[in-house]
Amino acid sequence: MKIRALSFFVLFLFILSFHNPTIASNIKLYLPMTYPGSIGYFLLPNYSRNTKIIVGVNGKKYEFPVVFKKAYFAIPYGAKGTVAVSLKEGEKNLFLKLIPVKEKKYRISRIWVKERKLTKKLIERIKKESTLLRKTLTSVTSKKFRENRFYSPLKKLTITTPFGAKRIINGKKRSIHWGIDLKAPLGTPVFASLSGRVVLARDFYYTGNTIVIDHGLGIYTLYAHLSKILVKEGQIVQAGQKIGKVGSTGRSTGPHLHFGIYVNGIKVDPILAFNLRSL
Repeated sequence: MKIRALSFFVLFLFILSFHNPTIASNIKLYLPMTYPGSIGYFLLPNYSRNTKIIVGVNGKKYEFPVVFKKAYFAIPYGAKGTVAVSLKEGEKNLFLKLIPVKEKKYRISRIWVKERKLTKKLIERIKKESTLLRKTLTSVTSKKFRENRFYSPLKKLTITTPFGAKRIINGKKRSIHWGIDLKAPLGTPVFASLSGRVVLARDFYYTGNTIVIDHGLGIYTLYAHLSKILVKEGQIVQAGQKIGKVGSTGRSTGPHLHFGIYVNGIKVDPILAFNLRSL
C-alpha cells in the first residue's frame, strides 16, 4: 500500500508541474490501444524543434523528440495504472492527459539452446553490439516513409513467441522477449515493413544476421536470425521490398524471424502496431 501511495504522490507532483494544462484546440492525440507496448502519435500543425512528448510511467519520464507535424510515442512495457502523456515546448506546457493503461498478462517462454562459453573477447563483442544498437535505435531523423500502416515482414504470420514473454533459457531467467517470433521455413523471404534507410545489416552475437531499418521520426524495425541479408547499410528500401531470408543464426532454436518495432528506443508490440492504420 505504501508503494502504491507513493506512486500516486509522484503522479500528483507531475500533474502539479503543469501550471497551465490547457489543451490547445489544434493539437490532436491518437492512441487507439492503451496496453503496454502501444504506439500513438500527436498531430501538431504548428510545432518547434524544441517540442517534446513526455510519457510519465511509474515515477519515470520517457522523452520523445518532435521533428515533424506528426510525432510518435509509445507506452513502455511494464506500465501500470495511469500514465501521464504530455507535450512541452521548451518550458511551456501545451498538453496533458492522464490515460489508464489496460492490464496485459505475459506468458513464460522456455527454450533450450546450446551453451557457448563467454570468453573475454565475446563479452567485449556483446557489449559493443549492445551499445551500437542502443545508440542506433534512439537516433531521431527526418521522415522516410509514405505508407499509412506497418506491413507484415512475412506473407504469413504464425507467432511462436509473443511480445513481452518472460524468457527462461536453459532453466535460467533471462530478459524479456522484445518483439515477436514468427515461424517460417528456412529461406522464406523477409520484407521491409515500411520504407526507409538500412542503418544496420550485419552479424550480431545474439540475433545473428540482423537488419535494422530507420523509417524516420524515431521509428525503427528490426529483423533477426536471418540466413541471408539481401541489402546493404545505407541502402534505401521500399515497404514490401525483399530484404533477407528466414534463418536460424545467432542464439536460435530453429528457423524463424524475430521482428521488432521501436520508437525512440522504446519497444513496441508489433501486433498492436499492425492495428495502427494511419501512420
